Amino acid sequence: MFIRALKTAIAATVLSAAALSPAAAADKFPEQPVRLVVVYQAGGANDIVARILAEHMSTTLDQSVMVLNRPGAAGAVGAQYVVNSAADGHTVLMGGAPLVVARALYNKPTVDFRESLDTIGKAVNLNLVLVARNEFPADSFEQLVEMEKKSPGDVTMAVTASTYELYHARINGLAGTDILKVPYPGVPAAMNDLNGNRVDLLIDTVAAQQPFLGKSTKPLAVFGRQRLESMPDVPTLSELGLEGFDDQPYIGMLVPKGTPKHAIDTLNASLNAALSDPGVKKKLEDLYFTVESSTPEAFYKEMEADSDKLFQVAEEAGIEKQ
Repeated sequence: MFIRALKTAIAATVLSAAALSPAAAADKFPEQPVRLVVVYQAGGANDIVARILAEHMSTTLDQSVMVLNRPGAAGAVGAQYVVNSAADGHTVLMGGAPLVVARALYNKPTVDFRESLDTIGKAVNLNLVLVARNEFPADSFEQLVEMEKKSPGDVTMAVTASTYELYHARINGLAGTDILKVPYPGVPAAMNDLNGNRVDLLIDTVAAQQPFLGKSTKPLAVFGRQRLESMPDVPTLSELGLEGFDDQPYIGMLVPKGTPKHAIDTLNASLNAALSDPGVKKKLEDLYFTVESSTPEAFYKEMEADSDKLFQVAEEAGIEKQ
């Protein structure tokens, strides 16, 4: 009896140890609250999207998802924070445009997503619109191109972000125009000059332009692959003859390189569940975002293709790297 009882006890101990082995523990995720890192100040597009998604994901993950703002250096501070975090899935980056354009704008990017990060999935597109001041002579993109070609360099475009500088160069390259770039520290300063007829054009988000459309600005084209439901009469740039111009910034989620596949798959499932929830989808669409879910692999391929494309745009336009 004693020997039989001893064997039973040993077997139970072995099974218990196996259950607590690293391989078994690795499948348990998340084991603690998840930090969702936003690389900008609270209140911006990335922050708003993060907070809407975090609320829903907290339920599906059965752990708190806490938004953590780490602004600075055009997104590099927050991205570096995530890269330096443990690769266990508990620290997630809300990333997109700053990572995609880094190779095009910097000789030595602080973070190269291809080397330092793994993708979770895409969340939303930040819909952009090309607007003109209300008193601008052209009422369509075609008229703008015709007018600019008659007097190259006379038409001016306010550029308020590094990503938009690349879009400005791509528009000129594909349209065969020479629209003059005028740098601005932000949209408010650009809008002041647009309203004062000191600059002609501006690239901005649809959400930010909503209060001004039809009053102080008029839309000429939208970015992306298709027309927007909120602006169905405004054509895309690709429709207008800029073949291959489906560019637009987006927001998705990434984690440190080497994060276990189980954690990545769990986060992707939770993200996509949030994006398919009718209430979440409505909140995002009411703010003029377009919801677009993906697999980790598809999101990486999109980021990689856009990074390569914009790197070439910068090279051809002679944009000096910092």
